[in-house]
Parts: sequence; C-alpha cells; structure tokens
Amino acid sequence: MNIKVDIDLAAVQIMWLFLMMKITLVGQSVWMIFELTGCMLCTIYVITNIKYVPRNALMLVIALVMSYLVSTLVNREYNGPWITYTGVEFTWKIILYFTVSWIAIKKRGSNNIAKASWNCLMLYWVPSIITVFAQGRNVIDNANNVYFIGNKFNVAYLNVVMLCLLLFLNNERKEYCSRSFVLKINSKKIEVFLFYTIIVSIDYYMKAYTGLFMILFILILAILSRYLQFRIAKKWSGFLNFIGKPLIVTISVVASGLVAIILEAIMNIPTIGAYLASIGKTGNILSRTLIYKNLAEIIERKPLIGYGYGSAIVSRYFGPNAQNGLAQVMIYTGILGTFLMLLITFYCCKAGWQSKGSQSVAFLYAIYAFILSATVEITYGGTFFILLAFYCACGWEKKLNRGDMYE
Repeated sequence: MNIKVDIDLAAVQIMWLFLMMKITLVGQSVWMIFELTGCMLCTIYVITNIKYVPRNALMLVIALVMSYLVSTLVNREYNGPWITYTGVEFTWKIILYFTVSWIAIKKRGSNNIAKASWNCLMLYWVPSIITVFAQGRNVIDNANNVYFIGNKFNVAYLNVVMLCLLLFLNNERKEYCSRSFVLKINSKKIEVFLFYTIIVSIDYYMKAYTGLFMILFILILAILSRYLQFRIAKKWSGFLNFIGKPLIVTISVVASGLVAIILEAIMNIPTIGAYLASIGKTGNILSRTLIYKNLAEIIERKPLIGYGYGSAIVSRYFGPNAQNGLAQVMIYTGILGTFLMLLITFYCCKAGWQSKGSQSVAFLYAIYAFILSATVEITYGGTFFILLAFYCACGWEKKLNRGDMYE
C-alpha cells in the first residue's frame, strides 16, 4: 500500500508539534532529539523551497535572528552552556516559524494550512484538557500544575491558537463589506459553540485569567464584527480598518511595554486598587510593580544587545521574568533586537492588511490579544511569530488572487 505524504502540510505540522510545544511526559534528552530532528526536516523543506520567500521578508527575519544569536553568544559565559544552547536553538526556530509558514501557505493556500494546523494541534489539545481535569483545581493557584504540554500558560495559549484557527476556518467574506474587517460566526454548528464554551471553562478552571481575557477579547471582537455591522457599519468598519493599520499594530506593541512604567500610577487609582483587592490580585500586581521598578537598571547595563535569549538575569534579583513582553525582548536582545522585532511586526501587518475583508482578520484579533496580554505576561515568542507569519502570508495570498505580484 502506497502512503503519500503531503510535504507542505507535514512541514507545518512538524513545526507546530515539535518546534512549538513539548510533551511533558517525554524526557528532556529524548525531546531534544525530536526538536533537532524537526528543525532539520523543516530546514531541508525551507532550503528546497526558498524561492517562495520574498527576499526582503527573508532579510528581515535573518536580521532579527542575528540579533538573538549575537546576544546569546556574547553572553554565553554569563548564561552558561544550557541557556546558550536553548538560545541558539530558538534563533534557528525563529527562521523556521516564519519561512515554513510562508512557504506552505504560498504553495497550498491558507485554508489548507489552517486545517492541517488545526488537525495536528488537536493531538495536543485533547490530552491537555484531560490532564487539566485530572490534576484538579488548586485552591490558591494552578501555576505549578504540570499538564500534557506544560503549565497553565501553555494550555491557555494553545486554546487561543485553536480559537483563532477555528474562527478562520468557519468564517467567510461578506461581499458587501469588502473594505472592512468582518467575521461571521457560524451559529448553526453546535460543536463550534461547544468548543467556545470548553476553552472558556478550561481557562477559568485553571485560573489562567490572562488566557481567559485573550479568548474573550477575540470572541467579543468576532461577535461585534458580525452583529454590529448592520447598525453601525461605517463606524465599526472604520474602527476595524484603523486597528488593522500596520503602524497602529506596531504602536500597540510599543504601548504594551509602557505598562512597566505607568503601572504604579494605575495602582494608585482608588477604583482600580479596590477592584484588584476584591479579586485577590493586589499582591500579584504589587510584585509586578516591584519588578518594573528595577527593570531600567538591568536594561541600562546592556542596552544595545541585551543578555541573550533565556537569560535568568531578572530572576536572580526579584522575580521570575520581566512580567512584560516587550521588556523581556529588550532584556534578551537589547534595543537592536527590539527594534527589529517591531520592524518585522510592521512588515507582516502591512502585508496582512492587504487581506482586509477576509477571514484572515482572525489572525489580527489573535495578534492583538497577544499584544494586550504582553502588558503583564511574556507573549512575544514563537506563537506570536507564527501568527504574524500566517497573517502576512494571507495578505500575499490575497494580492496574488487579485493578480498582483509579491513585493
């Protein structure tokens, strides 16, 4: 019996399953072999299909990767061999996150790649949900619970990706809204709404409130884009077109880092302080405030290239990490790497903006969810890069469908 393997779909699935996540039941050394094998297979795929990647896009990714790599290697003695290895491996993965996604969507189309991504991620999502309930709900916090793919943040971010893919696959373009971002929720499919209910319930059960916020944020935008378009079509379309502009997305990333500066002032607002106290989050926010106060000192020591990916510099002083996505990127790569991250965000969103009026707005919503969550969590990583790559490729796909050429 002949078994035909679709190379393009397989490359994307390998990227998701072996380069993005880790099965906790598998030992570190064994999983390292899986990761390296996956990286090599994806690299071969990219090399043999490199003609599908626009040169300027490739140069941007290489520049971003070099900022991570240089910082990691320069700080190798300070960080030690293991962190240096993970940093070098992550730089390798960054190239693959972008190029594998771009090539696969260019060759097979966004719908096929989204379906392949959904199907393979279900292999991790179902066991993750089972282990969440098997672990039970901690009275205080579930942060230390270990599930199928790691802690509650890993499961919560997987839920966000699954939601994004589901919205993408279950929505279609409205012909009369060709100049606006519109999503249509398919209310006829009970299983779709069942999935929405499950991921919301799971995040609440795990006390993964950041992930819960991300899911509700995406769902609210999706619902509003469907039901408000009839009454306030012009205003709503104008708002969605505004937030879809690449400069606005990039400014939002910068703004997410400013929280580290203004959080203390926000905490002093009586209404906000009282609300946080009522939900038991005052201590959590105060600890973040303490971390933020000391970040400037750390960044000032190595402002240009940072401390290298995976550096534990923050945890050596007062916290597990920077507790802010952009601040963490700056600690890892300095001003140079942070600028390049912003530049590639702008580039991908500029390309993705070409697909406005299509189902790819689901990726834009997810990107914004990660940006908003980056105000208090570390969300500018592999998943964020893949979402940018998918959104970017959808824009290229739209241009090709109109008969345009790649820039």
